[in-house]
Amino acid sequence: MTPADSIYRAVVEDQTELIRRFRPDGRLTFVNGAFCRFYEKTRPELLGSHFSELLPAAEREAVVSRIYALTPAEPEVVTEPSYTGRDGRVRFLQYVTRAIFSDAGEVVEYQSVGRDITVQKEAELTLAEARRAMERAARVTTLAVIGGGIAHEINQPLSAIRLLAASARILEERGSPPPGEMARLLGEIAAQVDRIDAIVNHLRQHLRRQSALPAGPCDPGAAVTAALALVEAQVRARDIRLTSRIEADLPPVDGPSIRIEELVINLVDNARQALARAAGPDREITVAVAREGPGRVALTVADTGPGFDPALAATLFEPFFTTKPAGSSMGLGLSIVRTIVDAAGGSVTAENRPGGGALFRVSLPAFAGEAG
Repeated sequence: MTPADSIYRAVVEDQTELIRRFRPDGRLTFVNGAFCRFYEKTRPELLGSHFSELLPAAEREAVVSRIYALTPAEPEVVTEPSYTGRDGRVRFLQYVTRAIFSDAGEVVEYQSVGRDITVQKEAELTLAEARRAMERAARVTTLAVIGGGIAHEINQPLSAIRLLAASARILEERGSPPPGEMARLLGEIAAQVDRIDAIVNHLRQHLRRQSALPAGPCDPGAAVTAALALVEAQVRARDIRLTSRIEADLPPVDGPSIRIEELVINLVDNARQALARAAGPDREITVAVAREGPGRVALTVADTGPGFDPALAATLFEPFFTTKPAGSSMGLGLSIVRTIVDAAGGSVTAENRPGGGALFRVSLPAFAGEAG
């Protein structure tokens, strides 16, 4: 061994990274101490073995094929295999593997430098689970809002059916009802049943779209119209005017459309809750959708409520933050809005209106290929 080789080995052995070298046939020719310690094997056990033997069977083919696909034009690849230790714990590594080529362009050797990224991967998995939990909470929150509206809509035809049935009973008890009156009452009862059926089918369609989650593009005007149909009764039942302005021929945005509907539902419900604290007859929610310059669509939801403290603008969209009375809100609605907007590549802001109330502005990019 030359002095240069000795220096090289000393430097490599002092590294905390995992270093390996192997021939084109995959046989390991060198591993440093960190590599041996991670895999809990001695150097004699490792040298001469195939590097793929340390890979899980399910990942082996994909990793090996990526390494053997290296060329002089693309001599480096990053792989992130897992490894299950003797204690049964799954750990993750990130290897940067470089192929060393001869002047003729043939692989002479491969060299890899790896590092343990288990903590990073576990954090990513935890974050992914948190996102899934947030999505589940979004489904529950949105359905709770929709459920209130559906319950109100169904109660109206149920009350009508009760009155019509009572009228029919009274006519029967009196005897000799006017000609055709019983048929009219039964026809009106059937119409109310049809109305309930339409309401339930509307909810079923919403749930079906929610489970299917079709990808974009999505018609923002249609999504807003569908969302307002689900919450309109609940809003109007509280003596709040709900108006909408939807520009024609809007460019599609990145869906799925059910997410845009959920966005609108949560913004409208946030405005409804704000107006619950507002006195007077001038209580209104206005939803508008329009073009916003080239390749963007703007969605705004404005209310005539009390507005919010400007100092809280930065925290309005945080999970579980709420300005509502304790126990009246989970504080998830606006956080759900931001999650949906971020996923669509858009932005959302909140501001107080000069005339009173709050205005939430969502800016969404047009679906790819539809910009302009």
